[in-house]
Amino acid sequence: MKPTHRARSRRRDAPRAAAIAGIIVMLLVADLIVIGMLVGGRRDHRLTARRLESIQAFYAAAAGMNMAVRELMENVDEDGDGTIGTISDDGNDANDPAAGTARIVVTSSTSGSETTLTAVGRSGQARRELQAVIN
Repeated sequence: MKPTHRARSRRRDAPRAAAIAGIIVMLLVADLIVIGMLVGGRRDHRLTARRLESIQAFYAAAAGMNMAVRELMENVDEDGDGTIGTISDDGNDANDPAAGTARIVVTSSTSGSETTLTAVGRSGQARRELQAVIN
């Protein structure tokens, strides 16, 4: 008995079907690898952005401290907030000086002969604070 045309075509289609199934599995694995890399890259990007904001906030606080010390040394209220040795210590965040994308506030408290300056730099979600005691 001779095999029919239908039986021959099934024999030829079986390797093709297996090859197609293998290709689909390989594409799914490649997709999972790419998705994993994208998620990991996004996480690294967010951490880098947070680190950058933290550095900007620190340097903004340092710049504010320098501005406040200069006011004390020259005995002049250069930023016009009404107090010598403070920077934007008026409770209004809208007029805080900016250093790049960071904002600065410096407050002052005096106890006896010591003046304590507290500089706060903010950038994004980061906030850094520096203190200096001046005699």
